[in-house]
Parts: sequence; C-alpha cells; structure tokens
Amino acid sequence: MRLSRLKERLQHGADVCQITQQRIVELENVPDDRKRLRQFPTTEAASLLGVSESYLRQITKDGAEFTCGTVAGNNYRRTFSLKELHWVLAGLHEKTGDERYRRRRNDGEKLQVLAVANFKGGAAKTTTAVHLGQYLALRGYRVLLVDLDSQASLTSLFGLQPDTDVGPEETLYPVFRGEASDLKGCIRTTYWPRLDLVPANLSLGQAEFEMPVRAQREKNFAFWLVLREAIENSAEGYDVVVLDCPPSLGFMSINAIFAATGIIVPVPPSMIDFASTGQFFRMCSQVLDQVEEIDPNGKDIDFFKILIAKHSVTDQNQKQIIHLMAANFGDMLLQNPMAVTTALDAAGLRKRTYYEIDDQVGTRQSYLRGLSFLNAVNAEIEGVMLKTWGRQDTSRAANTAAGV
Repeated sequence: MRLSRLKERLQHGADVCQITQQRIVELENVPDDRKRLRQFPTTEAASLLGVSESYLRQITKDGAEFTCGTVAGNNYRRTFSLKELHWVLAGLHEKTGDERYRRRRNDGEKLQVLAVANFKGGAAKTTTAVHLGQYLALRGYRVLLVDLDSQASLTSLFGLQPDTDVGPEETLYPVFRGEASDLKGCIRTTYWPRLDLVPANLSLGQAEFEMPVRAQREKNFAFWLVLREAIENSAEGYDVVVLDCPPSLGFMSINAIFAATGIIVPVPPSMIDFASTGQFFRMCSQVLDQVEEIDPNGKDIDFFKILIAKHSVTDQNQKQIIHLMAANFGDMLLQNPMAVTTALDAAGLRKRTYYEIDDQVGTRQSYLRGLSFLNAVNAEIEGVMLKTWGRQDTSRAANTAAGV
C-alpha cells in the first residue's frame, strides 16, 4: 500500500470516529445536542448531603427553610439539581456549624492535587480520574479536572470534540511552550456545578517533542516544575485538582508527578498489569533520582495509593493476584477495588459516566451494586485527602448503596 493511500485511510478512520462520537452525544442529549447533568432523587440527594431522607423532605418542602427541588410523581416526591444541593449544603453548614457540611478547604489547608497515573494503557486511568472528580463535585468540593493525555478521552467524556471544539491554545500546550504561566486561559466551566475542565487534544503530543528542545535552549529550565507552577498560579479557587495522565512516563506524566500532593495508580489484577506497574514504579524512582541530583529539594507527597481497577468479582485468578498485592503493598493499597460492571461499560458506550446515568441499565439492583463499588473507592480516596487536611473522615457516612 502506497503511503498516500495509507494516509487517506488513516484520515478516513479519524473522521469516522469523530462523527460517530458526535452522533452519540447528539442522540443522548436531545433536543439541544449538549450534555447536561441529570436531577437527583431524594434518596441520592439525602445520601450526598449526609442527612436522612425524612429530614431532607422536611427542610425542602414548600415554605420550609431550604425550599427547593421539583415535585416529581406522586406523594410530592422531589428531584434536585446539583446546584440546589450545594445551596442546601452551604446553608446547613452556616446554620449548624457542623463539620460534616464543610467541604471547602480553609486558608490553612493546602490545595490537593491528585495525579492518576500508570504508563500502561487500559489501566482505567481516565475512568478513575473522571469519576473521582465528579464524585468530589457531587460532595460539594470545587474541582478542576486536567486532561494531560493527547488522546483526550477525558475531554470527550464532557461532550467536547478535541479536534474541532478545542484549540491548541485552549489546552496546556501554551503552558509547556512557556507562553503562559497559569491555567486561566484554558480552564472551561462544564455542565457540572463546581467542576471545571482543562481539555486536551493532539497538541499535547507536540508538546512532548518540544519540551526537550526548550530544556536545551533555556538555561536552568526546570522542566519538571512547569505544571506545578502553573497550578500554583491559578488554582486558588479550587479545593482539589485531579490530573489524568497519559499512558507513558513522558514530560506530561513527570510534570503531573511533581505537581501532585497525592498519586493514585490504578492497576488491573492481572499478572501482565502487575509486572508493568512494577516497571512504572522503577522508572519513576529513577526519574526522581535524576531530578534530585539537579534539584536538592526533591519531591514530597502526602500519599501514594494503588487502586485495584477493572476487578471481576467472580474471577478466581484475580482473587489470587489481589491477595498477592495486599500482602506485598500493605497500606499502599486502597482497601476498596473498582469492579467491572455492565452498567459502567454501557455508560461509556453512551459517552456518559456512571454518575450521569439517569436510566438504569439492567436491574436496579445491579445498578446500585456498581454504584456502591464506585462510591466506596471514591469515598476512601476522599477520606485519605481529608486526613491530609487534619479533618475527620465524614465521607463514609454518605457512602451508601443508594446514592453518592
């Protein structure tokens, strides 16, 4: 096959993928073809707020202190927008002073930057990052999701077409080129309240090639600190930044590691992934050693956690590997695994996340089971984060199988 013919086929394949994804977004989001966040029924809303359903009904009914929501169905049942729930949450904290309702960080609590990293593809990095970011926004934190992968899977989950809806200047590309010192020019609001996005596209692949050239051209250029400094210059309005890293240990991932206050490594329980993760750890260690020779300040993080991802609960071989991981990684391993579920896969096919599903795939019981796995993982990570702030872990009380 001649090169010109190969290029034609590649371009055709790229166009087909783009058109197909756009069509899926349009079909799933009629009539305006734009993604929007669903309403939350009382059961989920109460769990999110950390109150009982009866109490939520009492304080949100007509004429009550926090009247809000939309009456849906019989018995005056209500559904709530996320903005309404955030308003109730803030009101409860102001009224009671109860720490359970305080989600924003105080002046003395540092910004948490959580990097989701592993240089093996298919390890569920993007799935982990997007659901963690959305979970934290549901809980009331101000979250910034940053897409560092030129494949832009996270970006596309928010209904954006990376090739047409996002320009190079709207990504981290200007930051890595030295044309911007902060993220303000590339932060986008989303249809999720309290959740903003720094999108990605193929320009980040170009940045990977340009960074070493810049390092040679600029004297004393600390290439590993570019992202950290940009975040420090522009993220004062957030409580948490979640970084979705590419499947490689290049300049993007190195910057993410040095920007992070916490690192989460998703690892599917297979021997191939287990071995690959070991190499990832080894390469990270070598990079840190090399940077430490140049920068004596080195790198400090609050926590480093391994997440068992893509777990099939009926697979006996996986159970053996999980036992091996638990025995060797100790407290580095998060206690809750993220299981593979039919509903989670189905949500991805529809360009939605699990938290965006408003009509259950399969039975209600199977949907809630998958939600319970997802919430348990994210609640545990939230608890680790709260510990770094010196706060009591209030996340588990809200983590029920019935909601967030």
